[in-house]
Amino acid sequence: MVCQYKKSVDWKDLNERSFPSGERVSLAALYTEPVIIQKNKKGSFLNVSVEELFSKSNLCLYYPTIILQGNPGSGKSVIAQKILLDWASEKPYLEDFDLTFCLRYEEVKCISEEMNLIELLSWSCSLTSSQISRMVLNSVQRVLLIIDGLDEPDELRFICDEFCISSKFQRASPEVIVCSLLRQQILPRSVLLITTRTKFPHGMLLEGQQRFFRIVGFSEKEVEEYFHKFFQNEELFRKVYEFVRKNETLITACSIPVMCWIICMVLRERFCEGAHVTSGLETTTSIYVDFVSTLLEHHCQGLSQSVLTLLRSLGQLAERGMLEQQVLFDEKTVSETMSDPFLCKRKISQEMMFSFMHHSFQEFFTALYYVLLDEEESKRKVRELLRTVEKGWALSCWSDREANLEISKSKLLQPVILFVCGLCKKECVSSFFEKHNMAVSVNVETQLKEWLNQCSQRYQNEHMLFILHCLYELHEKSFTGKVLEQLVSMDLSNVQLENAHRWMLWFCFQNCVNIGKLRLSITCDNLKILRSTPYRCEELW
Repeated sequence: MVCQYKKSVDWKDLNERSFPSGERVSLAALYTEPVIIQKNKKGSFLNVSVEELFSKSNLCLYYPTIILQGNPGSGKSVIAQKILLDWASEKPYLEDFDLTFCLRYEEVKCISEEMNLIELLSWSCSLTSSQISRMVLNSVQRVLLIIDGLDEPDELRFICDEFCISSKFQRASPEVIVCSLLRQQILPRSVLLITTRTKFPHGMLLEGQQRFFRIVGFSEKEVEEYFHKFFQNEELFRKVYEFVRKNETLITACSIPVMCWIICMVLRERFCEGAHVTSGLETTTSIYVDFVSTLLEHHCQGLSQSVLTLLRSLGQLAERGMLEQQVLFDEKTVSETMSDPFLCKRKISQEMMFSFMHHSFQEFFTALYYVLLDEEESKRKVRELLRTVEKGWALSCWSDREANLEISKSKLLQPVILFVCGLCKKECVSSFFEKHNMAVSVNVETQLKEWLNQCSQRYQNEHMLFILHCLYELHEKSFTGKVLEQLVSMDLSNVQLENAHRWMLWFCFQNCVNIGKLRLSITCDNLKILRSTPYRCEELW
């Protein structure tokens, strides 16, 4: 029975991605391992491989809980699927596990009825409850449970404090079952691997030993490896990679795996069509706009509805999901956009569900929807968006349930603001909007600038880094200088800078004559990134 289960394991809906030309490619063929780091007892960081995540603790004979944290698009879900596939392929590093299951938390949250753990595991794979029950009972070794996408642990903390079950056959809501797994109330001998966007405070939710790892993204070496796998023609690979390597914006963006995939898609089409390879690809938003434009051109010819109608339909769907913290949509909800190339089908249990090809596209289409509305409605939506995000910032030092919900909502909506900023950069989107007879509301840019100006004087650290990112997406040199030069000091001491921040910091500091005082956590990585930027400040501490 276990052999049957192993044969059924594949890359599922992560298995393929479409090129704009209609060609499909296996993600297994494209898989490139990102840089993963672990902090040692001396405080320095060590690079580890996926296989090394499963090295047993030096302190005991058992595996601790493994927490794999990474920013959106860093490849967490792909690694989770890769581990499941490696187990099914009987790779030696997973030989201690009789069984491996992967629960996607975004899917778990869609289940409304109560069930037991066995039924929940059945819901996530091709086996029946009775088959799983027999396999678990017959398992003489350990069970590996992967919980992918546990991005908001605060949602569960309050459930865990009040509810837990002690039997794998006891019925409860899926969230309570997950809490009970985290607290080792059920299947106590199982090993957990959790992927998350969030930095889990040590001891939060979890029992027993824990090991924390962070996905940094691709180094330049991994970017080259990914390009080589993507462009299977050696001559084309060399041409495209050399263009990207010499372009600081693109090579920096490629350190984020999902961005690397998008950039490869865009550049492949540009090379095939003989277009200028890197023109206009300066910001994250500009890269997404080019990608969307390419897909519209290749996949949306002959639609019964206009491109504007299609984009608004996608935007409405995306906004609904963002506000309701929903990433999966049923067939009825997306009936009007079912043939759309931006949505992926996914069969969950017996129901066909849809999601955007990556969560970042849901954020992008929400932003696009806001700027395509009429003046008054656009102004109202953006005002509410900015208010919601800043409310979460203001509550960031609180820890009660209501405050945590607001903070969580704020974090989820921040990327929408970044895309709205980018869509206000006329040089980036003008040809796309003109081609499809669309226009951006003129009030939105004014709203954003007023908000950024005010917030830059109220907030520091992670919120200041976000403000800098907004300035980069707006890409207006004079406004960036005006905002930054009025600051007495800038505090980034609680922020771990990453390679993906380098070009954004370069742009902001290049357009600022002087920053009074810059406070930074003095680490080798932070100083290395800072050295590559033209910062000028009176004092660095």
